[in-house]
Amino acid sequence: MENTILVPIDFSEQSMIALEQSYNLAKLSHSSITLLNVIKTGSSFWGIFSDNEKKDFELKIEQKLRKTAKSVEEKIGIDVGVIMRMGKVSEEILRVADYLAPKLIVMGTTSGINISRKIVGSRTLHIIKTSKYPILSVKGKDHTQGCENILLPIDATKETIQKVDLAIDLALLFKAKITVVSAISKSKKKHLKLISISLDEIKNRIEQSNIICDIETFYTSDSKDSMAKEIIGLAHKVNADLLMIMTQQEKGLSEFFLGSLARNIIFSSDIPVLTTIPRK
Repeated sequence: MENTILVPIDFSEQSMIALEQSYNLAKLSHSSITLLNVIKTGSSFWGIFSDNEKKDFELKIEQKLRKTAKSVEEKIGIDVGVIMRMGKVSEEILRVADYLAPKLIVMGTTSGINISRKIVGSRTLHIIKTSKYPILSVKGKDHTQGCENILLPIDATKETIQKVDLAIDLALLFKAKITVVSAISKSKKKHLKLISISLDEIKNRIEQSNIICDIETFYTSDSKDSMAKEIIGLAHKVNADLLMIMTQQEKGLSEFFLGSLARNIIFSSDIPVLTTIPRK
């Protein structure tokens, strides 16, 4: 396994913001950074160029990538490697991730709406659902360099303790507090006693690691869209720097999937979202 953080960049504003978000993560985890640029060769636009023009373009991208890597190395004092690939963006990101086995993938995602949001979202979600490695998706423009408050949405009626332990590991790394939030929908009201007991157990587990923990609960409709909006609203209210969610695994299947709540959070949150996969 490479002790590195993989950052796909296309030199857009959002991908460069994502790169900046990787600095502290790399420092605190004693990791290098690997920059990946994928030249999309499957489009009709690429086909209009001559072979010489394509080579010139590839050379310019490589020079820009190496210049960026050198600038980051000088700025933060961490080794930065570069990789160039050609093909479909999502496929190459996943292929390089399988090769490097990075600690984390940090990706910038745009704030597109309507059809552009659907295209960007489908690529991001495909990578998140398919990747074997945690992914930090960065959408908003203004972010802190550190992390002081992690928001951990919990379904207290079915959540495993594994997600809590991953949040604890991250909080210890950043010296951050954890705010656990449980959205109680109409269908979950009958489980109020169970939810209360479960949240108390989670709070105790977090505090045993000498981490400050707050518990927030609110009542909501069964709509995953409105639930996601309320969770993101709460994240802003408590000044969270990071939202943490986990993919799920169907019984008997090796594939992981994202529920509609997780998808809505990834699409809508202007706060970075860390998506992890459950350990076997």
